[in-house]
Amino acid sequence: MKRILVGMFLQMVYTVFCLAESNIGVLQASHTGYSGADDVYQLWGWNIVRYYYYLYRHLFVDYPWVVRVAYGVILVSCLGFAVIFCIMGVHVYLRRRNAKRKAWIKGRYFDKLKAIVHEEVENLSTEEISRRMEYKPRKWKTWEMRLWSEVLVELSLYTNVQNPNLTNIQRVMKLIGFTDYVERQLILGKRKDKVALMQAVRLTNMQLPDSIVASLVNDKDIRLRKATRLYYMCTNKEEPYMFLEESSIQNTAFSIWDKMELHEIFRKIREGGRPVPLFVPLLQKTEATSKVVFFMHEIAYWGTDQEVKYLFSYFDSPNFLCRNAAFACMGIRRFDEAEEVMLGLFYKQTEILRRSILNALLAIGSGIRVHFFADVYENSVSNYTKRTALRCLWLYNDEGRNIFLRLKVKASSENQILFEHVENPIINNESL
Repeated sequence: MKRILVGMFLQMVYTVFCLAESNIGVLQASHTGYSGADDVYQLWGWNIVRYYYYLYRHLFVDYPWVVRVAYGVILVSCLGFAVIFCIMGVHVYLRRRNAKRKAWIKGRYFDKLKAIVHEEVENLSTEEISRRMEYKPRKWKTWEMRLWSEVLVELSLYTNVQNPNLTNIQRVMKLIGFTDYVERQLILGKRKDKVALMQAVRLTNMQLPDSIVASLVNDKDIRLRKATRLYYMCTNKEEPYMFLEESSIQNTAFSIWDKMELHEIFRKIREGGRPVPLFVPLLQKTEATSKVVFFMHEIAYWGTDQEVKYLFSYFDSPNFLCRNAAFACMGIRRFDEAEEVMLGLFYKQTEILRRSILNALLAIGSGIRVHFFADVYENSVSNYTKRTALRCLWLYNDEGRNIFLRLKVKASSENQILFEHVENPIINNESL
């Protein structure tokens, strides 16, 4: 079929060019120019397009409409494929060019920049930074600045987050012109480019003028508004969490990516020595279960002990997802004060929640719950819960492992597979 179509197309092209050579004088005199020197008619401008249009139109006038449509489809398809191949070629060229240029930038500057922005070498002058980089002033193109943004994001891993307003990486960005480029793009650039730039700005600890931030925190584009507000939380010292406390938080959707970004920001703020927000008021304001669970986990990671104790109120919540998250948070925080409370509620829970409590007790690791794990194994009606209890024994401490081995000797043939699963490091996972 492909050979037939290719043959038809080649035949059509050959016919068109043959007729073009033999019928060059078909057009009216008003559409052509006569040259006495070479005794030919010459076409120019739109007359060329008009000529080939009439030529194609009259070439197949005697053919059935099916054949004419088929020739038209083949011609358009071939032209489309030619355009697609050109676009693909351009993309391949641009990717190779960008990869080559980025490799050149990293090879020339990255190791020097790592030493400059390292936390043990702070507050170097711009002249000293230029000398250490062996940097010669130049005007970088727009596409090269995009590559610099990727390099600077990688470089931010080595930046001192204790004092992001005075780190050397900001002076590096000013030296190469990246700061001016970002400010210009945030004012005049496309909206989708602004979103990517705001994320790069946040990751690299760049300090933007307040006027630019103020114009974007309430932008009508939700992605740009979110990105700007996340940056605002990282840099503002007067009231960084004002947007989290707005009533509009109820109507704002939190995607998985949003939750990951917020968690990373809270980690960065905590490592920088600044206080994280008060999560309990956010819990009280929030109604969506997914947001409640997210803020509960953030309390487990970054909240105070008083906030973690507040999660005890969710141990008997009618929403089992919140109840399960509360038990899991005790394990994340390794909050030993919750052990007795969870043990008192253990036999009132479903099997899924019991397994969450067992994993939390294992994470807390107080060392005094060995016999409780053994009792759960012997009395549970769910094999999944039995296996979780055995896993807790196996990983808890030496005493737990000894009891595990004694229980294995006495276990029935049906329960032996539970012990084998726990002993196998490949499948010994709390989610199984």
